[in-house]
Amino acid sequence: MNRHRVAAVLLVICGLAMLHVGWTGLSAPAQLMDPLGIPLVGPAAHNEMRAAYGGMHVGIGLFLLGTALQPSRNGVGLWANLCIMGGLVAGRIVSLVVDGAPGAFPLGLLAVEGAATLASAVLLVARAPSATRR
Repeated sequence: MNRHRVAAVLLVICGLAMLHVGWTGLSAPAQLMDPLGIPLVGPAAHNEMRAAYGGMHVGIGLFLLGTALQPSRNGVGLWANLCIMGGLVAGRIVSLVVDGAPGAFPLGLLAVEGAATLASAVLLVARAPSATRR
């Protein structure tokens, strides 16, 4: 499989994952937070979850899928994915240092997000024109 196809597959997987989180955030925000032990109390909490974990994640997922389906836009999608997943990884690492071990579920998310970050970075480096080529 060539690197362009690998990039498209990564973007589709990450886009679908974001759509899944987004749909769950829109339709069942409390269910999304249950594995993390975060109770949602009142309309304001549900509103924030539906916006941030619902609508925003749906938008990100659609963006990543759009870049996956247009080979000329794969690089933009990889950069976005690197920033999105890398930001999640950075936040989880800060929390590990400041707050301690969060349990298996968030650590699993860290592993998946870390793999997506690394894959995006590797694919971006592979796309970059070599300084020795002319």
